[in-house]
Amino acid sequence: MIPPPVVSIIIPNFNKATFIAESIRSVLEQDFKDWEAIIVDDGSTDNSVEIINKLVSNDSRLKLFQRNRSPKGGSTCRNIGIENARGAYLFFFDSDDLMTKDCIGERINLIQANPTLDFAVFPVGTFYKAIGDSTMVWRTKKGDHLKQFLRHDLPWHTMSPLWRTSFVKNTLHGFDESFPRLQDVEFHTRAMLQKGLAYKIVNNTSPKCFYRIDHERTKQSQAQGLQTMYQGVKQYISSFDKQIRNPTLKRNLRGTLFSYLTQVNYSLSNKSIQKKECDQIIASITEFTESCPIFTKSSRKLLNWYNNMYALGFYNIKGFNYLYKKIFQLKFKLH
Repeated sequence: MIPPPVVSIIIPNFNKATFIAESIRSVLEQDFKDWEAIIVDDGSTDNSVEIINKLVSNDSRLKLFQRNRSPKGGSTCRNIGIENARGAYLFFFDSDDLMTKDCIGERINLIQANPTLDFAVFPVGTFYKAIGDSTMVWRTKKGDHLKQFLRHDLPWHTMSPLWRTSFVKNTLHGFDESFPRLQDVEFHTRAMLQKGLAYKIVNNTSPKCFYRIDHERTKQSQAQGLQTMYQGVKQYISSFDKQIRNPTLKRNLRGTLFSYLTQVNYSLSNKSIQKKECDQIIASITEFTESCPIFTKSSRKLLNWYNNMYALGFYNIKGFNYLYKKIFQLKFKLH
């Protein structure tokens, strides 16, 4: 019997024919060789599956699966990858991103030297066309990372952690496939809520994996994208409002709604959505905050003031959004 690989690299794919070969080649070029890459196609209509099959035929470590159940989406594809993973560790990689040849080896060396860890978090770089053309890096800051996720000050990217497979399979039970957006945020938040969690932030290294900044990643209009995002935001807040008992911790969830509202107002200001579309979204937000107990009367007033101040151009004042978000998460009396 062939022994299992050390690490399973899980790659969802949907219509990434332009990038998938380059992404997979960056996996094939790894200095660390004891891996498997599980590519799960989400019903692509381009020729990406044909490209993948050619690569699979040349290397048995590459495995292609088709999504065979609903719902469609990256979470279902990742869960299929998790179910079929044989490695002791998991790495979530996307079909248009890249890694340097020492990426997997560095991560495996670190986590094998720390056998009690559930996961370790590494820096993630960004690029547009080629590694090196962007200087933005996800590098995890100090602080309470659970609170950071709850208020949508996201401390790391989906590619940042290397996970212990048993933790993902047996404790987290994979991704929640019901989320239309914020699936990765929900997944990481749920991980941070686990009792006895052990993880390590690794910042004394340069990025070895890189997220592609591609403004054509989705074909949705901005208004459609915001509507989908709103469903994810509402579900995220409602879900963790029920799971978390500490009211001080719960208030951080207001930050997720505020970050979304900032995106809505910004989209209106740069005319990527119409005033009517913005008003419809804000009306939905108002209805939701009136029914969700973490939003007091005072906090709802703050939201209205924020919308008015944003429309007047206060967002041009340095630190305005940051400070207002801080205030919005404070404790307010109901009367």
